[in-house]
Amino acid sequence: MSSETSSPSSTPRQIVWADLDKSKYYFWGCTVFLGIRLCVYPTNLIKTRLQVQRGTSVYRGSFDAFIKVFKSEGILGFYRGFPIFALGVLFGQVYITTYEYAKHRCNHLNVVMQGLLPGAVASVAGQTLSVPADVITQRLQILGMVRQKENMTSSKYGAPVTAKPPDQSLLGICRKIMVKDGLSGFYRGYLVSLMSNVPTSGIWWATYNCLLSHSGRYVASDSQGHHKMPVQAVSGVMSGVISAVATNPLDIIRTRIQVGGSRSVVYVTRKLWAEDGMGLFVKGLSARALSMSTSSFLIILGYETVKRLSLRYGASGGASSAVQYN
Repeated sequence: MSSETSSPSSTPRQIVWADLDKSKYYFWGCTVFLGIRLCVYPTNLIKTRLQVQRGTSVYRGSFDAFIKVFKSEGILGFYRGFPIFALGVLFGQVYITTYEYAKHRCNHLNVVMQGLLPGAVASVAGQTLSVPADVITQRLQILGMVRQKENMTSSKYGAPVTAKPPDQSLLGICRKIMVKDGLSGFYRGYLVSLMSNVPTSGIWWATYNCLLSHSGRYVASDSQGHHKMPVQAVSGVMSGVISAVATNPLDIIRTRIQVGGSRSVVYVTRKLWAEDGMGLFVKGLSARALSMSTSSFLIILGYETVKRLSLRYGASGGASSAVQYN
């Protein structure tokens, strides 16, 4: 290996928590990530509907779902439940603050653990706030699918389409959850949500750090000594795909439990296996991989841009910015 690639001064560095002006960071973070959520929400909605349906009762796949949603519900149909989903911007700030602080505390560990442990801890903090919003959002997302299934049944048997059923508004859904399960209903699937999202988050950050670590040996840093944005973006996309494939069955179980039915992980898993067999591992996977790779691409571009915009004066070239890859 050449002296240039092995020299510590030429090794790209990540911008870390200590380098940031926090007031700038929180302003730019909320602004940028709200826009990102607006972009990725349609694929998230399609993923949820594919995971919830039994077999192919409504949609035959991701493309078919996009077409049917557009025809029956229009553009706004892709944003059913978005206002609640948008609250995730605030939860995201809790998540990333926890991640960065935990990463700072884990700086003495190897590159995998610098991502795996902080990612897992941050997920627990974020999920504690975001699960109620997820439960409500997912129920809003599947309303259009329920309506489409009713229309298909009516068309098949020649029955008239019934009037709009009750409890399809945000308040109606919240009221229904309260009546049926009380406050605990808003944390439906909390433990299984942790079971799904904690490993997803840990695997994502561990993969991202590993990819940056290895790419830094071959790709030079930018003018400020940081990883170049295209390298970060590609690493983010690959991390999204890998974590999506690794945890897809857990995400399906989480979604099924949160939208209704049994709260038993064992029962839901057995039922999914009876319905889909080995297909359980790939059910909705293309939509989830698309959603996670797209969101990872946008999130990393947004996050790394936010960090660059939020640098404290004099922090861009300081040695304290270096992330130790062991």
